[in-house]
Amino acid sequence: MKILTVPSAKEEIRRLQYFVNLVETYEADSLEKWIVKEYAYTSSIKEVVIRGNKRGLKSNGVELEHEFVKNVIAAKPKDELHRLVRANYRLRIKSNKR
Repeated sequence: MKILTVPSAKEEIRRLQYFVNLVETYEADSLEKWIVKEYAYTSSIKEVVIRGNKRGLKSNGVELEHEFVKNVIAAKPKDELHRLVRANYRLRIKSNKR
């Protein structure tokens, strides 16, 4: 754990505000971008699948599946939000392996 200082707290606030703004202004104009944005909100592949299927979203004519969503998130990032989401996903699975 880092020692908290006013400058480090201000930097953390800037970092978090940047992330919030990035997510809130992200244009989810494709299924893959919708998945990236939803994962940014939930940090849960299972929840993204549930939400997508409730909305009737399909991939190649079939309901969303865990493996498809995971592959979208783990794929080479196509933009800044995808890069951040993928990094968070990798940190999460790395910590689960320990």
